Amino acid sequence: MRTGRVIAAGLAGVLALAVAGTGVAPAAAAEEQTQGTYGRMILVLDSSGSMKEPAGGGSTKIEAAKQALNTVIDDLPEDADVGMRVFGAKVFGRKQKGACEDTQLVVEPGTGNRDDLRSAVSGYKPFGETPIPVALERAAEDIGAEGKRSIILVSDGESTCGDPCPAAQAIAGQGIDLQIDVVGLSVSGKARRQLECIAEKGNGTYYDADDAEGIGESISGASQRALRPFEFTGTPVKGTPDAAAAPVVKAGQYLDTIQTRGERYYRFERTAPGTTVHFGLIFEGESEDLVSNLNAQISIEDENGDLRQCRRAVVQSTTHGDGSRLIFGSTHSADTDPEAPCNTADELFFDTESGGKDTGAIAGKPVQLMVYEEPPVSAAALDALPPQTEEPTWTDLSPVEPTSDIVPGSAIANAPILEDGTYSFDINPGENQVIGVPVGWGQHLQAQFDARMTDALRREWGLGAGVELDVIGPLGGEATVDLGSKSPESWCTTGLLQNCPDAWRTGTLSNVIAYRNRFDYADAEASTGLPGVHYVRVQYQLDENINVPYTLTIETVGEDGAGEPDYEKVSGLTPPTADLNLNSADGAEDPDGSGGSGKNEASNGTGTDDDAKASGDTVKLVAGIGGAGLGIAALAAAAVLLIRRRRA
Repeated sequence: MRTGRVIAAGLAGVLALAVAGTGVAPAAAAEEQTQGTYGRMILVLDSSGSMKEPAGGGSTKIEAAKQALNTVIDDLPEDADVGMRVFGAKVFGRKQKGACEDTQLVVEPGTGNRDDLRSAVSGYKPFGETPIPVALERAAEDIGAEGKRSIILVSDGESTCGDPCPAAQAIAGQGIDLQIDVVGLSVSGKARRQLECIAEKGNGTYYDADDAEGIGESISGASQRALRPFEFTGTPVKGTPDAAAAPVVKAGQYLDTIQTRGERYYRFERTAPGTTVHFGLIFEGESEDLVSNLNAQISIEDENGDLRQCRRAVVQSTTHGDGSRLIFGSTHSADTDPEAPCNTADELFFDTESGGKDTGAIAGKPVQLMVYEEPPVSAAALDALPPQTEEPTWTDLSPVEPTSDIVPGSAIANAPILEDGTYSFDINPGENQVIGVPVGWGQHLQAQFDARMTDALRREWGLGAGVELDVIGPLGGEATVDLGSKSPESWCTTGLLQNCPDAWRTGTLSNVIAYRNRFDYADAEASTGLPGVHYVRVQYQLDENINVPYTLTIETVGEDGAGEPDYEKVSGLTPPTADLNLNSADGAEDPDGSGGSGKNEASNGTGTDDDAKASGDTVKLVAGIGGAGLGIAALAAAAVLLIRRRRA
């Protein structure tokens, strides 16, 4: 359970956070999401007599709550299922019959009920007792047993009808994906402890709110950041199990779904002989999968009409435990022999394949595909390139005054692009936080995590517990150097938190970017055969929900441009540089990564003109923390979003 305190109140901001945590996005972001990404939410409001008492800022608690609720309702997207329940609104005294059953569903969860919600807020008045247990139980019934759901409890006091913590625990223990978040209005002492307990037992977050001033101000405390969901972007495309019927894709980004079993093919028509075609994928895994059953490969058709593999990448995640998982991998067509068929074939086939197994829990999930065509390098120019570089060694970094106004992404599509320096973040268990860094020819990337180890963290150590960092290449390939026994003694080993010093430090680095790296058999080396924006992913696992503030210091080492090949000129193709960004949401409109205005295309040759036009529309898909969608556009600057904590 996390606790946050609202500065100058931001009660509306707190409620907006809770809304966002269910996947209910502000209207401004709604049209960028696909159908089915919103969770279902029920607001549970305290209508007891104490709500007429003063709050901070000169208003009463009820006035502050109404102001905040109306702000939240105005920002709800049309497709969000939201309802409202009150308690303590009908029976005045605790000794009167029905006082401990006094709760009413005033607006059923739905999408076309915004006027009803506003009307309910207008009629929301302080009156009776505080029967929190029954209100929580009924709220869980209101939002059903399917999909991502959240109860948002807004209260100013202690339950007058028994301890609500067992009710919260029972709801969370039903095996349904539901969390209870709590906003405490000017509470302290026993009442505050009880509300905190509800959030803790309900796998949610507790927030203090004092008044209604400063709506939209950020919350300070352990969770201060705008938490963004997994976000994938690209042109919709549908791969086929038969390579002969595969849709044609060009350079750019695409969105498909993961098959249950077998292969899913895509066809690529080469611009010129000798180009290197890169293919990458990224998707959200499931905690029950130890590794993913989805791999990426590039093939060509031989003279007999059979597919011959050029290169295959085994795609898997190193994440342990029950956290959300960002899974990625990439491959390419390059061969050391310039005349090899994989270098000269006019047509190539990409496919995602399940390795002879079912894809399991990831079946049906969205997968972002990334395609880039690199200009040719002549045989003479290749011979003139320096040999593959040796693995770099770690150099300790000295953190400087941190920058604190950066929002980390949750995937490479929404990662901020940063310069060298030190940045201040905080992270919750199960999170993936991602930032991008331009890395050029002859350079390598280092990133260092610094935090303070606490006794509470040491007590909760377990298998996989701790923080890990890795580097992701421009198309999603694993690019991390495995330091192993060469890791600095000052680093804290994941899974051994009880032995960590108070100064908790760990880090990661990549190989030096060199053209010949792509020919290495190991994916981590091959992924550093191309310059461009690389990504540092920070992931944190712990059984208990303890937030960790930290700094991340990043540094690009080496001179940009060292070992850059002499590319042949091909119309429409741009040589890669440190600024090549193939994964941003904006880059979906930029298929060659050069900043142009070209549109991605996807066609299987069988559709109508209207079908082709529709398939060319770029969309952004918010997959959510643990699968729930989450809107960010209007909330990132306004409030902290809630992480959905997942239990295996």
